[in-house]
Amino acid sequence: MVDFEALLAGLEQEAPIEPRELHSQLDKAPGYGYLRDVQAQVLTAWHARRHERDIIVKVNTGGGKTIDGLIILQSYLNEDIGPALFVAPSKYLVNQVRAEAEKIGIDTTTNVDGAAYLNSEAIGVINAYELVNGRTKFSERRPSRPRAPIGAVVVDDAHAAIATTRKQLALSISSDNAVFHQLLDLFAEDLKTQSTDAYMDVRDGRRGSPARVPFWAWRAKIDQARELLRTLSGDGQPLYFDWPAVAEVLPLSRTVFSDREVTITPFCPPIDHVTSFMDAQRRVFLTATLADDSVLVTDFGADAQSVTNPITPITAGDIGERMILAPQEINPSLTAESIRAEIVSLSKDYNTVVLVPSEPWAAAWAADAAIVASKDDIDQAIAKLRSEDHVGLVVLINQYDGIDLPDDACRVLVLDGLPEAFSPEERLSSLLVSEGAGIDDRQVQRLEQGMGRGVRSNEDHCVVFLLGPRLAQLTVDPRTFPRFSPATQAQLRLSRQVAAQMDNMPLSRIIDTSKQALSREKGWVRLALQALRNIPPQPGHVENSAIAERAAFVRAQNNDTLGARAIVGDAAANEPSPARTGVLLELQATYADLTDPELGQQIIALARAQNTNVTKPLTGLAYTRLEVEKPQVNTCVERLSALYSTPAALRLDFESVIEDLAFDEFRVDQFEEALRRAGSLIGLGSQRPEHDATNGPDNLWALGDNNFWVIEAKTGAKSAAIGKRDMGQLAESMLWFGERYDPHAAATPVMVHRSVLIYSDATAIPGMRVITESGLGTFNAALRAFATALAKSGWTDATVVGRLLAGHGLVASNLINFTTTQRGVKN
Repeated sequence: MVDFEALLAGLEQEAPIEPRELHSQLDKAPGYGYLRDVQAQVLTAWHARRHERDIIVKVNTGGGKTIDGLIILQSYLNEDIGPALFVAPSKYLVNQVRAEAEKIGIDTTTNVDGAAYLNSEAIGVINAYELVNGRTKFSERRPSRPRAPIGAVVVDDAHAAIATTRKQLALSISSDNAVFHQLLDLFAEDLKTQSTDAYMDVRDGRRGSPARVPFWAWRAKIDQARELLRTLSGDGQPLYFDWPAVAEVLPLSRTVFSDREVTITPFCPPIDHVTSFMDAQRRVFLTATLADDSVLVTDFGADAQSVTNPITPITAGDIGERMILAPQEINPSLTAESIRAEIVSLSKDYNTVVLVPSEPWAAAWAADAAIVASKDDIDQAIAKLRSEDHVGLVVLINQYDGIDLPDDACRVLVLDGLPEAFSPEERLSSLLVSEGAGIDDRQVQRLEQGMGRGVRSNEDHCVVFLLGPRLAQLTVDPRTFPRFSPATQAQLRLSRQVAAQMDNMPLSRIIDTSKQALSREKGWVRLALQALRNIPPQPGHVENSAIAERAAFVRAQNNDTLGARAIVGDAAANEPSPARTGVLLELQATYADLTDPELGQQIIALARAQNTNVTKPLTGLAYTRLEVEKPQVNTCVERLSALYSTPAALRLDFESVIEDLAFDEFRVDQFEEALRRAGSLIGLGSQRPEHDATNGPDNLWALGDNNFWVIEAKTGAKSAAIGKRDMGQLAESMLWFGERYDPHAAATPVMVHRSVLIYSDATAIPGMRVITESGLGTFNAALRAFATALAKSGWTDATVVGRLLAGHGLVASNLINFTTTQRGVKN
């Protein structure tokens, strides 16, 4: 027999590093003989820059970036830059990556302590949780054995890995843990300075606004907090895997309570704890899209200049075909229930996947769903969808990325509800950075990822339905539209053109249009392909503020708090967004407080002037009284004229307010803001005193003629009657009003609550009115009808607007009709 191995040894050459040559030398499975054009473009561009330490690769969903990442790592190994590590976002995707590697003839291992990885004989494949945690194998503080080294690393789906990094390099303690309550007691008085109501909600286990610990209180009591936290850091304890990383930067962290947990989150993830990652010679970040690339700098410490210069294919149009339909944007009179019913009918012929943000959202679909899955059983649900059998309707809870649903696995994709932040830190961060659209970049990012689940290659296709007015609003709002990737923007523009042809069409026509795409009608297919022609790739974008945040955090880690303060202050001075300016000034105040508490208070007062969601100063805030200078109708016309230029924009904005005016324990903050906006939209004076100042009611409406509504909103309460505490808060708010307003002013106490009964230990307030679910529904219907009429008749003529306000019961004197009286007592 011929000894081919001996012949091969005689022809031994250096292993190839040029990616096309390398790919040609791999022992590949059938069907993997050639690189796709997009893959080859990316690899060629990467090879020209392979010497750079940080490289960002942006490829549309389904562009084959996993194979690119594997070839890149093998090339680095052939260049003797090893060991090589591939980081997938989840355990499920680790298996997929290894399967792909086997098909192209690349050896992999999951054991980063084994000889194959350490000797650069195989690429290590792990999930992001294994890389990033307080007890990671890749830290020089690893107690049991030497850290696992990294020569070159590829982070796949970097957008998903960012979420993991933020979660793993922070602390979370459940409310059923004794330490939660010890910390709550430690900071009780400090929390009250920010919001007594928020503190009491946490104390009573009621869903409410996130309650933050002021930075000066955290600084003063950090040693006591550290002692409590250390009790949870031992083996088997809740903070075992998290504590070693966060303990190092505990003074540079923010603490936020909710009724369910307390989170302690560093200002930037302490990624330096993952020593091998920071020491790696080459780091490649693979991502489909990022609304803002800045997070690669703040969270991974990536080089900002490299982030702004990503590697992309020649065109950004290499993406699967999607018809994106927002039925309530086409016809605002459509109800979510009717749309769901039609989609259920579609699922009988096409596998249909519904992405919802939470279990309550899933409940609307549960009766008709073949599967309702969350993170614990997601693998089984995806396996069934990817089998050749028809499954029907599948609901996935809070799964906007990390799943692949190619071809017939998903032909109809539904996004029902806006992805929400649920941890107290996430909720507070969202409030802080949300601009006028009320949506932050992370939500846009998750929506983009969600819409990409149904098309996994440029040969794939699906129809995407966006349910809910807030999702529909994204497709027309100029503040959010540019945050999507170029290809998604092109598909949204095409969908807007399709929608324009169906303005106010019945739901049946909208569904028929979706079937034109599903049945592969040639006209639609050609139009969809045309829309994706010649789309230039999008350059990377890094906010200067993000560079400053990361640089300041590193300075502060090295005890240079003065330098950190100066860096953030310079960034705040050059930041155009008031919301972001406020956030930066708060961070500057926090650094200043570490050495100069008085200066910290001066800076936080400036921050509050820019962003009312930042920490309230220690000395409190001056309250500005509501003044009604014009008749309601004139104020209404002025505001509407300033806000809206098209009927569609007006209708969708009203609908977004109406959607938030609901009894929902997960959206208490949103309700209060929506109630403020509703009052403003109909021409009333409208405030949130408890939010804007130190105390006061949740909402205050000025109706004119010295009449006011003092409103306490209890939309998160589940009790069968109004309790003593809630009634006491309304009484305190009435006293607050009396101390600040004209003694002759008429103030009506108003409670937003499910019940008109009070418990026997509660004292009724004379003249109190209650807005129940029924009353709120009637008010919402009136708002909707008012907006519909304005869209048809216009909103610049005071006579017309006045007639419509009166006709829909929204004149100040008639608003009492949406309320009812408190009736009876419940024992």
